[in-house]
Amino acid sequence: MSDSILSRPGVLLDVHGHGVLLQGDSGVGKSDLALGLVARGHRLVADDLVEFQCCGGELHGRCRSGFEGMLEISGLGLINLKQLYGEGAVCASVALTLVLTLEPGLSRDYDGLQPVAIDWRLLDVAVPAWRLPYSNQRDMPLLVETALRLNRARQQGYDACSDLQSRLSSLLHKGAA
Repeated sequence: MSDSILSRPGVLLDVHGHGVLLQGDSGVGKSDLALGLVARGHRLVADDLVEFQCCGGELHGRCRSGFEGMLEISGLGLINLKQLYGEGAVCASVALTLVLTLEPGLSRDYDGLQPVAIDWRLLDVAVPAWRLPYSNQRDMPLLVETALRLNRARQQGYDACSDLQSRLSSLLHKGAA
């Protein structure tokens, strides 16, 4: 493991065994979303500030000492996830797989067909990163789980837009015959 440790703001979770970093402006809902993910069986690594270290070409994130399992929720204050949800609600560290930057509402630059990718690099390691519109009317924990699955599918070479285009071309070709 590299000796260099860099801290970045955000909330890091272990979602289905993959590290997902939630970033965004203060008050956008990162900790609330983390609580929703923990309630669905995922695990918190760090809230507010994440320490990253490079190991074998991957970024591994962990919580700063003394803050393990703690989550600050607006209106509820500081909560200890181990005390409320048990030992399984917290994870010591995880390899970072996906960065999601939460942005309030929808803006015009979302075309609906592709996630909006952003560049994210730390300690010379690039990690897939997307902007994700946040809204209380959306099932955000489900969207995070789906974004992770979508990212894995893309890394394996699958793209739903290309798949649909291929299907439509096939139908057009059959119709012309």
